[in-house]
Amino acid sequence: MRPRIAVIHHSRRGTMRTLAALAAEGARAGGAAVRLLRVAEDDPAVMAWPERVAEPEDVLWADGLVLATPTYFGNVSADFKRFLETTSPLWRKGLLADRIVTGMTSSTCTHAGREATLLALHQTAFHWGSWVLGADPADPVFGPAGGNPYGVSADSRPDGAGADARSAARSLGHRLADLTARVCPSAAGPAGSAVSGPVKVTVVHGADDGRARLMAQECAAGARSVGARVRLRRVAGAGRRQGPMAATVTREDVAWADAVVFGAQARLGCMAAPLLDFVQSLASADWRGPLWGKPASGFVTSALTHTGSESALLSFHHLLLNSGAVVVPPGFTDQAVFEAGGNPYGTCDVRSASAVPTSAALAAVAYQGRRTAMAGDLVRRPAAAPPPGPGERAAGDENTGSLGGLRDDHAAI
Repeated sequence: MRPRIAVIHHSRRGTMRTLAALAAEGARAGGAAVRLLRVAEDDPAVMAWPERVAEPEDVLWADGLVLATPTYFGNVSADFKRFLETTSPLWRKGLLADRIVTGMTSSTCTHAGREATLLALHQTAFHWGSWVLGADPADPVFGPAGGNPYGVSADSRPDGAGADARSAARSLGHRLADLTARVCPSAAGPAGSAVSGPVKVTVVHGADDGRARLMAQECAAGARSVGARVRLRRVAGAGRRQGPMAATVTREDVAWADAVVFGAQARLGCMAAPLLDFVQSLASADWRGPLWGKPASGFVTSALTHTGSESALLSFHHLLLNSGAVVVPPGFTDQAVFEAGGNPYGTCDVRSASAVPTSAALAAVAYQGRRTAMAGDLVRRPAAAPPPGPGERAAGDENTGSLGGLRDDHAAI
């Protein structure tokens, strides 16, 4: 069975519809069954595109999603936000976890909030418990399109979209189909084709925070509980000599792993500098550094409840996506997340609450270790679904994803 991908767009004048159709084309070329859909339009004067209106059940149907919205004031359009909020009943039942989500956007000006719009889409996906896939920084088509690691961003144009953006949209759809085919249980290869041996996880923590060390140990224990081989490491630094000290992390430790979890203090809304320096040192000239293509996640300790417990994790995700990693947050996918404060972006331990990490925080970070390990095990599997042959439509397709009906005189947004 082929993986199922829903490409959902809001497009008043054409750009997002053009890019959505091309992403659908790329996903279909990657072997996926595709639904190309639009959100309901508030303005009756705006021409409706031929695709049917997306419903929450389309999100439930999909293994992967491309969410395509124009940028309005650095955020998604009101129509698209309204559609996202209709998924709340499914979210409350925990039915939206473990989909893979990527995004596309456009605006008139180059720096008019395109990155902010894509990051806003990511936050919805994190709350769903979905994985977030950015654009592949190693794919040569994304550089000419602006090199946005968070998804595809494009100029609004009367002809729908420029050639570079069109190529990037098609490639993003293909990348999503490839990853979804490996992760989706119904589409992945048979058990016998799986990579042999246990999944490998590296857990890295800041050297100057004893609480982060304890969280990292519990995260590693969680990964081991599902059969993973684990390397527990710390970033370079003196650290606090409380209990056994982990070995200093190296680039090879990250290259060895199938999945990686990072944790450190939140300082001024960011992860502590030594950890950030290490992750930045992993950058590669060809963009295929040791994090490329791997599931990754993060946890933090913060001084007070809201002194970076969310912003530090969200900003850290930016580094991961720039590195080509797939962000696998805990989301609202387990009761342990709620009991630890309900942070869907990663586990947080608040230092003012107790002298050592709370039992709830330790349980949540252990769950995060298990979750990341299982994601690493899925991503390393080969995909079984072959792409459709020439002229063949994959089972489940509702339309061809063509650009039919797109008028060249539509200014693009």
